[in-house]
Amino acid sequence: MTVAIGLELSADTDMASIAVAGGGAGRWQADLAFYGSPDDAVAECSRLYVELDSCGVFADPMPCAGVLDALRAAVWLHELSPEDVAASAWQFVTEVRARRVKLGGHAALKESMRAAVPRPLALRFAFERRRVTADMSPLNASAFALWGLRKNEGVSEPGVWVV
Repeated sequence: MTVAIGLELSADTDMASIAVAGGGAGRWQADLAFYGSPDDAVAECSRLYVELDSCGVFADPMPCAGVLDALRAAVWLHELSPEDVAASAWQFVTEVRARRVKLGGHAALKESMRAAVPRPLALRFAFERRRVTADMSPLNASAFALWGLRKNEGVSEPGVWVV
């Protein structure tokens, strides 16, 4: 089963969250695989990338700026644009509301879900990172992983290319 890996650093960059999303056919799972020091984030992403059948690591480049060069050297990294961040938040909320995604039981993910507040982002929204009582990196990492998985679902489908 193909999975996607999502990475996000906390607003104060004290914590790193790495989530893994998998599943398919309208049913997905997402949970934190790592919640700890940003110093270990690249090694953990690399380990998961090698051990799992992963379609890549998905991260917002601004919060993760300090580890981007090392990540680029270690894994296939997809840097989310502001539009991608908004799309991942919208998709995550939509899938959770429709009960098509099952979230794991990690305490940090549960806490970020309880404290989630939308932040306006152009015509859509993202999850507020700074003016909340909890670390939002677990929620964002999970949303990025799910978005990456959904974005890459069709890649392995057989098809015809016309050049």
